[in-house]
Order: sequence, then C-alpha cells, then structure tokens
Amino acid sequence: MHIKSFKAVLALLGLGILVAPGSARAQATATAKATAATPAKAAVVPFEMLSTNHMLVKATINGKGPYYLIFDLGAPITLLGNKAAESSGVIDGKAPKAFLFSMRGEAEIGRLESGELKATKLPAIVFDHPALGVMGRALGRQIDGIIGFTLFARYKTTIDYQASKMTFRPVDFAMRDLLKELPDRLMGPKTAKRRVLSPAGLWGLRLGPTTGSVNSPGIPIAEVMPDSPAAKGGLKPGDILTTLDGRWTASTADVYAAASGVEPGKKADVIVLREGKEITLSLEPADGA
Repeated sequence: MHIKSFKAVLALLGLGILVAPGSARAQATATAKATAATPAKAAVVPFEMLSTNHMLVKATINGKGPYYLIFDLGAPITLLGNKAAESSGVIDGKAPKAFLFSMRGEAEIGRLESGELKATKLPAIVFDHPALGVMGRALGRQIDGIIGFTLFARYKTTIDYQASKMTFRPVDFAMRDLLKELPDRLMGPKTAKRRVLSPAGLWGLRLGPTTGSVNSPGIPIAEVMPDSPAAKGGLKPGDILTTLDGRWTASTADVYAAASGVEPGKKADVIVLREGKEITLSLEPADGA
C-alpha cells in the first residue's frame, strides 16, 4: 500500500498520525497523580520511528511479552488488542466480546515495563482497533496496542528524536477521567472558537525561518534587540531556540504559544543550541507586546 494512501486510511479510521516535530528534542508535558510505583529518578525508554511517523516502543506486560506499542500523544486512552490482552493476563480469554471490534471494555494493566520505565495499575481499553491491523499488515510489523494519556499523563516526557529515546520524569497532579467525560464531550455543543497566539510580554527578539524537517534542531533567532529582555538574558543572533518555558519549539507557532503563557515579570527558562552546545538561559519578559 502506498504510504500516502495508508495515512489516509488511518485518518479515516480515527488513529491520529503522530508527526514528528522539526526538532531534535520535543517536550510533551502532561500531568497526573501517579498511582504507579514509579522510580524516583528519570527513566529512559528507547523507541523506533516508523515510516508512518509513529513511535514504536517495546514493552512487557505483567512479565510477559515482548509487545510492541505505539506511543501516541494524541490518544486519550491506552489500548491493547485482544491477543495481547489475553496472553499477558490483562483479561480472561473467556471474557465476552462485543460485536464491534471485539470490544472487551475497560481493564487494568497490572505492570508495564519498557526500557527503564515501570508503571503499575495502568487503566486500558481492550479491543481490536482496525487501524492497528491495517498498519501492522502494511508495515509487516507486530503492533499490539497504543500507549496513550493514561500513562504519559503521569510524567513530564522529553522526546529526543535524534537519539530515538524518551525520558520520563514523574509528576504529581490529579488526572481527570477522560473516559467518563468522553460521551458528554462528543455530544456537547460544537462551537467554533478562534484563538490568536500572541506573547503576553515583550521579549525583544526576531525569529528566522526553519526547515521544518525532523532533523531541524529548532527555530533560529535572527535578531536580538538591544537592551531587550532577550539581550539581558543572554540570547544572541544565531542561537537555535529549542525550548521555551518547558515547551518544545519546533515552529514559530510553538514559540508564540509558549510565550503567551509567560506573564511580564515572570522568569522563564529558555534552552538554545549555540555552536552545537545546549545552553539554558533565564529570561524575564517586560510589559509590552
């Protein structure tokens, strides 16, 4: 199957294409109150970037496997196919199946391990998502499910596309039950909203163009205004902006979105690449726009 046609099929079936952003490092931060016995230090998980721009991780479930799971930042749930759920003991093989997609419903993964990451009591949904079958057949790969919000919401996740690894640092925050909210969200009123991205304060820099490719390290800084917050913070023309206030910056829109959350007078960390070296600076935007 041609890759463009394959992506179109996935879109119609409702499986989001996770397109790798144009930076060597992307940070996807979601928060939750962890119910897992997570390590105190950061855990590193290797991944493989598929030709569909999905990240594939190798994992064991309840000590069995290996299983191969798509890591999808757009997925509101963690999903297991029936075969993987039965063989790992997540569900009883005799449990009834619904007619649609052999749905088994909600379940709990007792223990999931991938790389250095260990998580327990992970909520999941068990059914055979048709897009995973299409993807597996097209790529000739075993794909057993999707890792979604119910896992990555427990961590601050740093994704290094060049090294093909993710770093998970536990966070502490109350997680909403997206599954229970989903029907109301789907049936609720559809109101078109317009959002204008604009920095909340004055930074004093001008961005340059980016290539937008996976190997692009970030957004180049074309100009730094004299005596501006950017100049006082140590930014220089030619720096490559990779992260602003904990948010990855792979496009101009990313920079504006991150800058819109930093109030004037509030310090924010900025990570740049300068002559190939990563540097962290602290900036304090001023009043103005």
